[in-house]
Amino acid sequence: MKNFKNQIILVTGGTGAVGTNLVKKLLDYGAKVTVLDDFSQSNKNNLENTEKLSIIKGDINNKKVLKKVFEKKYDYVFHLAARFANELSVKNPVEDLHVNAEGTLQVLLFASKQKPKRFVYSSSSSLYGNQKSIINENTKPNPSTPYAVSKLTGEYYCKAIHELYGLNYTIVRLSNSYGPFDPSGKYRNVIPNFFQRALTNRNIVITGTGNETRDFTFVDDTINGILLAASSTKGKNETFNLGTGKETSIKEIVKNIINITNSKSKIVFKSQRSFDHIKKRKMNISKAQKLIGYNPKIKINEGLTRTYDWFLKN
Repeated sequence: MKNFKNQIILVTGGTGAVGTNLVKKLLDYGAKVTVLDDFSQSNKNNLENTEKLSIIKGDINNKKVLKKVFEKKYDYVFHLAARFANELSVKNPVEDLHVNAEGTLQVLLFASKQKPKRFVYSSSSSLYGNQKSIINENTKPNPSTPYAVSKLTGEYYCKAIHELYGLNYTIVRLSNSYGPFDPSGKYRNVIPNFFQRALTNRNIVITGTGNETRDFTFVDDTINGILLAASSTKGKNETFNLGTGKETSIKEIVKNIINITNSKSKIVFKSQRSFDHIKKRKMNISKAQKLIGYNPKIKINEGLTRTYDWFLKN
C-alpha cells in the first residue's frame, strides 16, 4: 500500500468501528489523515491526535463544517459516516434518510469540487435484503429497512455525481464486519453484544432459530479490501462485495464465543424481530478477488479470538 504514503486523506466517520481501523492503517502507511466525526455513535478516544492526524468534530450535513474541512485538498476521501444501523433506522427513518442519504450527497458535492483520486463510499450488504442464492454485485437490491434504503441511495448519488461532475468513486459493500473497536450497545452488532454477555455470564439471546447465516468479515480483511479498492486503477467507478464468501450461523457464532470466553452463559431463543427476516447471506467476492486482488484470510475462529483479546484490554 505504498500508494498512500504522504497522501492527504479525509475519513468521515473515522472514529467508528471500521473508521478507526481504517485510519490506523492509513497512518501506518504514512498518510496524512483528517477525520470528520460527530462522535454520536463512536468513541472519540479511539484515536489520538498526532502530527499526521487531525480530528474535527462536526456534522456531515453542516455546510459550514464541510467548508472548513474541505479547505484542505484531499487525494482520497473515504466516506464512512452514517447513522447505524437497521433497528435504529426502523425507529427513526427520517433521521436515517437525513444522515445517510442527504449527508452523503453533501460530502459528495464538496468532494466533487476538488476531484480527488477517488471517493470511496462505504455501503452495506444489507441493501441486498432477502435473497435465495449467493449474492454478487449484479444481484438486484431488495432493501427491507430504511438503513438499507439509505445506503443504496448513497450509491446512486455516487454514480450521479460522477456523471455530472466527473468525480471518480469506488463503492464497497461491507458484509458484517467485526473486530476491535466495535463496542457492545443497544443498536450495535451481534458479535460485540454476544461477547459482552458472555464475559458477564449472562444469557445470550438469539432472535430467531439461530440457523440464520451471515457472511461475517474480520475488520482487518475489510480494511484491506477497502484500501485495495481505493488504490487500484481497476477499482475506479466500480462496486465490490467485501465479505469472505462463507456463511456462518448465528448459533455457531454464539457457541464459539461461549467456548472462547469459557463462559457460563446459556443460549436463549426469542421470536425474530419484524424487520429482521433474512435467513441466509453469502457474498460472492470473485469480482474483488479478480480485479483488485482481495483475499480475506482471517477465519471466523481466529477473528473471534482476536476480538476477545481486544475486549479483555478495553
